[in-house]
Amino acid sequence: MALTDDLEVLHQTPLFSEIPGEALRLLAFGATHRNIYEGQSLYKFGDSASGAYVVLSGNLELSAPNKNGEMAIVGTAERAALLGELALISPSKRQFTVTATENAHLMRFDRVLFHRLLTEYPEVADVLRKRIEQNITELTSNLQKIKYKFA
Repeated sequence: MALTDDLEVLHQTPLFSEIPGEALRLLAFGATHRNIYEGQSLYKFGDSASGAYVVLSGNLELSAPNKNGEMAIVGTAERAALLGELALISPSKRQFTVTATENAHLMRFDRVLFHRLLTEYPEVADVLRKRIEQNITELTSNLQKIKYKFA
C-alpha cells in the first residue's frame, strides 16, 4: 500500500481520526506492515503485547476463553479496526486470539513509536487519552455482556 492509502485508513480509525496530518504521517512512516493469511493467527490470547495493529484490508476473528476455558468467538475486525491499543500505552497481555478469516494486511505500531508521537506532538495526547478512555469503557461493557452470555 502507498503512504496515501495508509493515511486514508488511519483517518478512518477512531483512535487516530482527530490527529493532525503531520502526526499521522509520523505513525505511517514508522509503522511496519504484515500480511497474514486465512486461518493464520496474528497473536494469541495471553501473549505479551508491545504494539497495536490497524487492519488495512481483510477480516479477522477475535476469540477469548469462555468460563469453561474454551475459546469462543467474541467479535470481528475489518478495515480501519485498531487491535491491541492498550499495548501502545503500557506493557500488557493480549486479551484475544486474532485469526484471519481471509487474507489480511495490517499496519503495526510499537509502543516506542507511539510514545515518540506523544513527545513530538503533545497536543495529541489529550485527544488520544479521551479516545482510549471511551474505547476501554466500551470494551469493558462488551466484556461484561460476554461474561453474562457465557455464565
